[in-house]
Amino acid sequence: MNVIVANKYKELLNSVDIEIIKKIEGEFDAEEIGNAFKNFYFQRMILDITAIKNYKNIENLQKLSMMLDMDKVILLLEDDEESGDTRYLSKLVSMKIYNFTKNLEGIIYLYNHPNSYRDVAHIQQLEDVKITVNNEYSDLTTTKVIGIRNVTKQSGSTSLA
Repeated sequence: MNVIVANKYKELLNSVDIEIIKKIEGEFDAEEIGNAFKNFYFQRMILDITAIKNYKNIENLQKLSMMLDMDKVILLLEDDEESGDTRYLSKLVSMKIYNFTKNLEGIIYLYNHPNSYRDVAHIQQLEDVKITVNNEYSDLTTTKVIGIRNVTKQSGSTSLA
């Protein structure tokens, strides 16, 4: 049995042909959704992102991802430019949210074939690592360490490494 949490896209979600055990409509805090379903057994949850209050703040999605098993959640994203941004999608993948789509066909596909990390790993962008050398920032992504050389007699390169 499945759960649907809908708001703006409730008409679209009404056309999903799956067995539904519970359906709620409206706008809720991430904690409300998490608390309502953390001990509730369901096969899949289809979650309209607009049902989460202040959903544009990624921290609200992070709260939800800590409370629920996100492998069971299919997140219906808003059909806008921001939701298609690779940095935004990368943040979702970092929170272990692998099942997200913007349309009915995507929901049906993910319902039958849920994604794993392997399926969405190409979306994830790791942040550039910054290091400080002589009070100046340097990108680790543009610097390659080929080897470390002994510079003093008392300390070897392996001690430095």
